[in-house]
Amino acid sequence: MSIAWECRDQADQAEIYYNHPLRAKVRRLEDENLNLKRLLRENGISWQIRPKLSQKSVTRVTRSSSKAQSASLPHLPVEVQLRILSYALTSPHAIVDPLCKLKQEHMSTREKSRTHFLAIHFLATCRAYYIEGTKLLWTNNSFIFTSPEALRNFAEIDLNFRREIKEVNFRVIARFYDDEDRTHRIDRRHHPDIRKPITLTVHRRPKENTLARRGFRTYGWYQLVDFLAALLPPFDPSSITPCVASTIPSPTPPPKLLPSLEKLRIDFVNFGEDLFNHPPPQLHELASHQFGCTLNELVLTGLPNDETGLRVSSELSGLLKDEGLLIDHAPTMVSLKNFLRPLNCDTVGCHYSAKVVRGMRTVSEQQYHDDVHAHFFGVDFPPAPEDEGEPPYSPFHSCRTIWKKVPVRLDDGDERKWELFDRISGSPWTEVAEDVTLFDHVRDNDFMVCDNCGETHPGAIIPMDMMDLYDEDL
Repeated sequence: MSIAWECRDQADQAEIYYNHPLRAKVRRLEDENLNLKRLLRENGISWQIRPKLSQKSVTRVTRSSSKAQSASLPHLPVEVQLRILSYALTSPHAIVDPLCKLKQEHMSTREKSRTHFLAIHFLATCRAYYIEGTKLLWTNNSFIFTSPEALRNFAEIDLNFRREIKEVNFRVIARFYDDEDRTHRIDRRHHPDIRKPITLTVHRRPKENTLARRGFRTYGWYQLVDFLAALLPPFDPSSITPCVASTIPSPTPPPKLLPSLEKLRIDFVNFGEDLFNHPPPQLHELASHQFGCTLNELVLTGLPNDETGLRVSSELSGLLKDEGLLIDHAPTMVSLKNFLRPLNCDTVGCHYSAKVVRGMRTVSEQQYHDDVHAHFFGVDFPPAPEDEGEPPYSPFHSCRTIWKKVPVRLDDGDERKWELFDRISGSPWTEVAEDVTLFDHVRDNDFMVCDNCGETHPGAIIPMDMMDLYDEDL
């Protein structure tokens, strides 16, 4: 299998520019205007001269001015109306690409056949229903974005509604291009549910006599970069202020597209092993700097199990706050020619791992002072909040460990369970407990004194001069 060059395809970018909603709307209005002019000309009516209005007063009779008394209608309390409106505008399923034309190849067969059960016509009933219903529509539902353009179009939603959204799902579907007639496949190692290699859908491109990337190409990591870039603050003309004297403080920075985002799920589709080059440097700039330490939980599915996949996972962990939860899951779907095929997550060999990111930062920061890659942000970037509820008792719980609620199954609603994690390695305590005892020098069931809290407990934090040795062995 050949490795694909990472690039943004020029033909796709031109199509995206052409199909932009505002330009498409202008084209529809121009076509409608031309049709109206044609109808006027065919009927001998001039459209350039507006007829003069009659000077005589004309009394207009409307329903509101009519003296006819209609029978009184039953009245429902406002609380009941709002509850009905909330039920009518809440979908049991995630809404795919709101405000955009759906692409069939970006949806599964089940998503194509299902309906969202949204009574959207409530919004056209009256102004009060429109105001209250619009708020319920954007705050009560969950959303899946399958392209960076669909995410950018979400900026048309009022900021007051976008501010209430705390969880979204990105579906990054790798696109492939080639200027030769070759077949590329994803082998069976991609997922245990795959019985035979999956043939990739490759878009044919003409071979050009340029110095641009040619041959087998993909739009994968750059697509991920474009997704994250779409979360940057959208342009707001009302926030522009004229140049003033330097003594006046600058205005507050504009809010991001989703200012209150706490949980993000990214589904990587058709990202096979040994198929992609390393991600571009813009990924680190966005994940660790523009959006560094902003999320409480990050779910990644379908990352390749190779060096490139590990590097991308490490870069994306910069999105998480200290003590944030990073979940790495096997692929949940593959992209075929005209639809997405879901993969069974309960298959034997389907990997699922959870990890706490920078869990030791808030307990002992001294060990990070010499780390040039550690970012210190101070009190403006607090750690992820503790999960609600009371964790079970464990004799291994100490300043060395941390409790987190992890999903029982990835697509099984909100069901979660408590799990104990090691702060230093970030892995579950059950995976590192055996290695930790090797450094505790346990003799006659005596535990060493913790270098952090000064007490004796299982898995005590080892002295700082042994940290390098501990990291190498883990």
